[in-house]
Amino acid sequence: MKHLVCILLLFVFEIIGNVSIYAQHLDFDSLYQHDKTYQQAINSAYKSLDIFEQEEIIKISIESDFKNLVKHKFKDEYQPAILRYTVSDTVILRRDITIKPRGNMRRSTCYFPPLKLNFPQKEAVVKQIEEFDKMKMVVNCRRGETSQQYLLSEYYAYKILNIITDVSFRVSLIEVTYIDTAEKYKSGTSYAYIIETIDQLAKRKNAIPFEVKNISDKYINPECLANIYLFQYLIGNTDWSIPAGHNINMIKSSDPLQTKPLAIPYDFDYAGIVNTDYSVPDERLGIESVRERVYRGVCMDEDVIKQGVANFIKSKEEIYNIYNNSGLLDKKVLSGTIQYLDDFYQIMESESALRRNILQNCR
Repeated sequence: MKHLVCILLLFVFEIIGNVSIYAQHLDFDSLYQHDKTYQQAINSAYKSLDIFEQEEIIKISIESDFKNLVKHKFKDEYQPAILRYTVSDTVILRRDITIKPRGNMRRSTCYFPPLKLNFPQKEAVVKQIEEFDKMKMVVNCRRGETSQQYLLSEYYAYKILNIITDVSFRVSLIEVTYIDTAEKYKSGTSYAYIIETIDQLAKRKNAIPFEVKNISDKYINPECLANIYLFQYLIGNTDWSIPAGHNINMIKSSDPLQTKPLAIPYDFDYAGIVNTDYSVPDERLGIESVRERVYRGVCMDEDVIKQGVANFIKSKEEIYNIYNNSGLLDKKVLSGTIQYLDDFYQIMESESALRRNILQNCR
């Protein structure tokens, strides 16, 4: 993997060696350039590491004028920032980057919008570090623990889809300390997560990004489609549309025999399993709360849907373990989420309930 954020993770492993012999706060690039042992350790670790496959939570800091960012969050403009990663007690990696607000609905809804991080294209001392462009980072919508729980719940929704299918955006949880150079906001630390880019996903699946509007659901790979329908039903999400390209990306296999594109959902803050205080269902759906599930799948071969159901049932324990092993959700949120999953699986595991809620309720 060629992204800098992958390199950030390298430094938490013992493979790097004992760096305590160095003076405090050594710059990583200088150390890499002048110490061959350190350089070899980094190069060796780099070859086998994938940030989206690890469980270690990366800790970084971002320093910028956040007062200006919030004030101008509706402008599509980058501003300077400094990203720091403490490799150890003695080594610090620093990158001068630019950041800007991103997202449509969340800019209006959230006090603090999601960020897009842009690393400058420049010659790096570490040749494997090819500075990457426009990394998406989802952050707390507002200050406070409630907003943090929303973020974690959305992060875990991505992890559910990762279990069901690898045709999904991988995510990695990070812990970020924000330092406001305008000194309006006190420094604070909270969780955030980064999202795999569509180019990364396409490369991983030997495919290319596929951009087309007004494509009908029936032209999407049917197995992929069944997974999407059932996943969106599981998390209680109705804020998506394949024909409109709303919260859906697509890729198409490089294999000429695979003619139907694959669809990949994203943005789950309006899902019932997240249950943000700003999420409201479309009035045309006839429901009063996003916690009410509505199956929005187009009618398709029952055998394909039932195979998808079997996949979800097979993955049941692993999905529950996401939450039971989390340790980050408060008791009330965890209890409500488990109950929400229970309701879904009661339908999946009952032939009559499955037929009533899914097979006979398609569009």
